[in-house]
Formats: sequence, C-alpha cells, structure tokens
Amino acid sequence: MSDLTITQAGVTGSKVSGGEFLSGAKKLNQMKIDLIDVAISPDVSNGGAGTIGDLLFLVTEIPNAVAVKGGSAILQSVVAMSSGTVVTGAFDIVLTSDSTALVDESGNAETGDAVTASPDIDSPATVIDGTLGIVSFPSLTTVSTLAAVGSKQNIGMVCKAAADTRSLYVWGIVQNTTDYAEGDMVLRFGFVQD
Repeated sequence: MSDLTITQAGVTGSKVSGGEFLSGAKKLNQMKIDLIDVAISPDVSNGGAGTIGDLLFLVTEIPNAVAVKGGSAILQSVVAMSSGTVVTGAFDIVLTSDSTALVDESGNAETGDAVTASPDIDSPATVIDGTLGIVSFPSLTTVSTLAAVGSKQNIGMVCKAAADTRSLYVWGIVQNTTDYAEGDMVLRFGFVQD
C-alpha cells in the first residue's frame, strides 16, 4: 500500500490506497455471528459423586468456531443445557486452541466421555499456552425434572485458532461435590467471527 497526498484549497490530506477505513457500525455489520452447539456427556463413573477439580468432560472440538484457518473470534455467550439426568452443580469450562488430550494420573490417555481423576497433562506447557480463558457456571437453573439451563452473556473473550484449523476446543472441570450422574449436556457457544 502507498500513501496518496492530496492538497485541495490549501488543505493537505492523506489517503492510504488499497484499503478502506471502516467505521465501527460498518465493521460490525460485516462481522459474522454464529451459534455452535457442542454435545458433551458428563460421566463420573464412581457412582456420580463429584469431587472439586475432577474432569467433567474431556477435550471436545468446537468446529468452525472461527471463519478461516488460524482466524479469530470473540466468544460473546455460552448457554449450558442439561437434560436426562440433570446436572445442576457448579462447573467451569476451559476454552483452548490446543487439542492436546488430557490424560489420567497414571499417564494413560483417557477415552470415553469423562474421567474421575483430576486433570493430568502429558505436556502442560502446550495446553497452558493454548488456553484462551475460563467460563464459570455457579449452577444451572432447573426448569423441569428433566432439564436445566444456565447462561453467561457479554463474555467478550478473544479467541484465536491454531494456524491449521478453524476449530477451538473446550474441556470441563467439576466445581462442587454434588452428584454427577450420567446425563447429556449441550454447550451453545455464541461467537462473533472476524
């Protein structure tokens, strides 16, 4: 790009050629807004008793969270919907750009929906470097005997995907001692994509 200088009526102004300055309103109108549902299945196999710090669910992909490979987005909202055997206790979700699997305390890669051990990571520096932020849910609101819902709005978390993907990733941490019997949960992420 080059600068073009124009003098008109004694006033000199510059314009950067090859680009256009977008006002805030015009830029906002060009942004893509997307809701992405991710199904997770909390499963604590030790009878459902939760322990603070246990994994609620393993690293799960949020597909197409950004518009282009290596792109960025702003996480604006998250809605958690629990059904079946309802999960209502406190939990955190950790967003990351890294798909590194969490492993159990014996160093074995975990399979299935979740585990009953605290997160233990083969290469913690890699996972920490990819961490984008944490969203905490103090509880979900029971709306019937078979459903509970909670939401976080106006988060404003800046997220950036790894260079070779449009996906982000999420995993969960138990933050209470109530029972986590097997149930189904959907996390609905609201992104403003660049």
